[in-house]
Amino acid sequence: MFSFIKKGFSNTRVYLDYAGTASVSDRAKAELSRTLSIFGNPSAIHKEGAIASQALDRTRGKVARILNAHAYEIIFVGSGTESCNLAVLGTYFGTKNEERRTKNVPHIITSSIEHPSVLEPIRHLEKEGKILVTYLPVYEDGVVKVSDMRNALTPDTILVSIMYANNEIGTLQPVKEIGRAIEEWKKEQNRNHTAYPYFHIDACQAGNYLSLDVLRLRCHLMSVNSSKLYGPKGIALIYKREGIRIEPITYGGGQERGLRSGTESVALALSFAEALSESQEMKDKEVMRLQTLRDDFKKGLEVAIPSVVFYGAWDDESHKNMKRLPNNINFRVPGIQSEEMILRLDAKGFAVSHKSACASQEDDGSYVIMALGATEKEAKENIRVTLGRDTIWKDLERLIDAIVDINNKYSNNK
Repeated sequence: MFSFIKKGFSNTRVYLDYAGTASVSDRAKAELSRTLSIFGNPSAIHKEGAIASQALDRTRGKVARILNAHAYEIIFVGSGTESCNLAVLGTYFGTKNEERRTKNVPHIITSSIEHPSVLEPIRHLEKEGKILVTYLPVYEDGVVKVSDMRNALTPDTILVSIMYANNEIGTLQPVKEIGRAIEEWKKEQNRNHTAYPYFHIDACQAGNYLSLDVLRLRCHLMSVNSSKLYGPKGIALIYKREGIRIEPITYGGGQERGLRSGTESVALALSFAEALSESQEMKDKEVMRLQTLRDDFKKGLEVAIPSVVFYGAWDDESHKNMKRLPNNINFRVPGIQSEEMILRLDAKGFAVSHKSACASQEDDGSYVIMALGATEKEAKENIRVTLGRDTIWKDLERLIDAIVDINNKYSNNK
């Protein structure tokens, strides 16, 4: 079926799917190698356990300083998906064990373009009739309106979950403004800062390029994933503000302050912390470098294929007001389906994608692209190119040439 894969395959691979996952940086690898010898169980009371526990505590403090949080507010989990599930389900289960102001059904607010790790647990609770949900629209630019969120708040709202940056189209959401609006609403309702609704930010795509200061963001819960930050897979975190209540979604030994049972992976946590620190240290320079590459690629592709369509809000030329991640480009070449383009580019040595890897097995069009007003047919043609630390302009020039070649051959074969 895909006989073209064997023809003209390049030995020089260009990886452009950094939103899916990033390679492990040298610093994170070195830290992982160094700390694999810390093998004791942090819950054990013997010397080896104490060494592991102390290393984990130091790491928790290191991460907390980056997030402007307390060490005990950092909970290590196994993935970004687990972190987001814990935020959603943990908040809901927490309401079951507290005396509520009313006996009405709990209410959750989210956006129509959240990652599946947020949308699917919400939809599960909704399907079971356990919650009511408001799905905020994002309009043509892919951004929610704070006023829409504010108008959707009710006395029964327990959670607002809005992502920092979208994983498909890269658009940034006004999370600081949303956090402020929730605080103002609580004051009007005479609720304290730890009362419902909680504000959860999925920041899994943000850590390489944006501040993760939880106080400035005014959030109660935040999810951060190692594998997007040039750290190892199998480790992530959830920030949980002191004083708010969520229940665990796994049970066992009661590790991580009772919220995530299971023996902690000390080496993965230390490597994750090193990757996070490195990403935050280099974010300003990397933002400027990638913005230039991204914008030049957009201009080059527009000249080469005038019919190309780009998705999501774009920064102005001064880049003073960042509207999307600096490494994200989402577009479609009309008439060529996503899978066709991705496989043909793969045969030419380019790794790109079209939607979240967590949803890529589904045959329908991207729900994110359709939320912007595109048809399902159009949503089956989008391509996501995400740049990273190894990306250089020569690679993007080659990619433009490859896309043009595919477009020309595809058009001639119609």
